[in-house]
Amino acid sequence: MKKILIIEDDTVLRENTAEFIKGQNFEVFIAEDGLVGIQQTLKHLPDLILCDISMPNMNGYDFYKTIKQIKATSTIPLIFFSARTENEDVRAGMQLGADDYITKPFSLYGLLRVINTRLAKYDTLEQIHDEKFHTIINHPKIGIYIYQNGKFLFYNTSLANIFGYDYDDFSSINLEELLDDKYSNKTKILNDFDRCLKDSESSISLKFEAVHKTSDTVFVELFGSVITYKGRPSIVGNITKLYPENPAPFIFKHTKEIPAKLTNRELEVLELICKGKSTLETSQTLCLGQRTIETYRASLLEKTDSKNIAELIMYAIRYRLIIIE
Repeated sequence: MKKILIIEDDTVLRENTAEFIKGQNFEVFIAEDGLVGIQQTLKHLPDLILCDISMPNMNGYDFYKTIKQIKATSTIPLIFFSARTENEDVRAGMQLGADDYITKPFSLYGLLRVINTRLAKYDTLEQIHDEKFHTIINHPKIGIYIYQNGKFLFYNTSLANIFGYDYDDFSSINLEELLDDKYSNKTKILNDFDRCLKDSESSISLKFEAVHKTSDTVFVELFGSVITYKGRPSIVGNITKLYPENPAPFIFKHTKEIPAKLTNRELEVLELICKGKSTLETSQTLCLGQRTIETYRASLLEKTDSKNIAELIMYAIRYRLIIIE
């Protein structure tokens, strides 16, 4: 059952609209202004938001700007409805990124058609995104994973093979099992993952000794970035096996055939992102300000059509900006 959040200060309109939408087999939540709307959005993570513009405490524009800054809520589709009919008002709403703008008074059945159309569009986009993601992760040499609460929610065959497992056998293995108690850094590694998930660090980069299925030691290097996966903080990234003769497996390849036509400076920033470096670490390495680095990161996301850093790393893998020697 899809979840709809209605943010409207007019009690009668809010209750009537909520009752109608509930009758169309949706789960409905309500809020009387933008501040309460933020609380409800974070609590329920709705599939779509209907939001008035003129409200006390926090108006619809400020509400939408706020949820766009939060990872877990930034991609939720939103429909503004308002008594404002001026072209400037409509443009203001759409320029913020809203999916539609409905003027009051409106037909409830007309509203329902818009809701169903927007939900169908996002379902299609999500399906396309999943298909692209599955294509990218089928890399023959790099282990790709999504990590959440101690387990690998998603992984490719290469990741399982690094630790000596078949794909199906690896489904029951968690991160702690790959870290033998004799390794003094086991606790630190688990704590690093926890800190990363809690957003104290936006990315993680580690080299460590892991346990192979044969009980031998396997040396690996891990990179990861925080994303929101199925509504919860997760880490997505890659793991590669380190060999004694090749302790640095990642080589960054600069090429003029990159589809996005990235500049040399953007490639330098991308290289450091793929190595798990934070904005601060990147700025220190390149002797640039943190705001400048953030600008480059935003440009990279836009040019590569990536929604987040995880997708940007996948882009680098897909177009062989990162290769294994």
